[in-house]
Amino acid sequence: MLEVLVSGWMIGIAIALPVGPVITELIRRGLQGGFLQAWLVGLGAAAAHAILVTLTLLGVVALLDRPVWHTLLGTAGILVLAYLGLDAIRSSTLSPDASAQARAGHPFLVGFGIGIANPITLLWFLTVGGALIVSHGGGSGALAVAFSLSFVVGVLSWDTVVAWLAGRGRRWMGPRTLKTLNLAAGVIFFGFAARLLWKLSQTLR
Repeated sequence: MLEVLVSGWMIGIAIALPVGPVITELIRRGLQGGFLQAWLVGLGAAAAHAILVTLTLLGVVALLDRPVWHTLLGTAGILVLAYLGLDAIRSSTLSPDASAQARAGHPFLVGFGIGIANPITLLWFLTVGGALIVSHGGGSGALAVAFSLSFVVGVLSWDTVVAWLAGRGRRWMGPRTLKTLNLAAGVIFFGFAARLLWKLSQTLR
């Protein structure tokens, strides 16, 4: 059991490590609003992972492996990322206080939206994630559930570390630096949206 828990936790951290849309928004929120704002983004993303893990355990995720679902999730993901990109660029034109008040949406809902609307995450659970859950279950439903829970905790653990670092870094960020970071975040979000659009166009050919 301990080996299963540690494995799930470490894989969760490994999945959360790359700088993607969640980490980008988490850092942006942390530098502007502090640790709690950033951590709620991570919590929302972890909640999305928890839902996908549950659907994987129930075998429902496999039913979503259809072109129509990939198209719907891909479109939703592009819209979410483009919206965050516009919000970040808009924030780069405002004062830090006004920017903090104008941030798009509740941080938990933003993190959840990024996590649940990303077809790449769904694809991971359909392939690697599902296989890992089955292999660590070893024929035991309890072990599969334990692995899945520790996986979600691993994701949230890394997001918590990044949120803490972003919250601490806020102390040394001046208004000009924050505006520059918002602008950079906006460009990154649009880059993720363009990448997702390209991947979606490839699947529709």
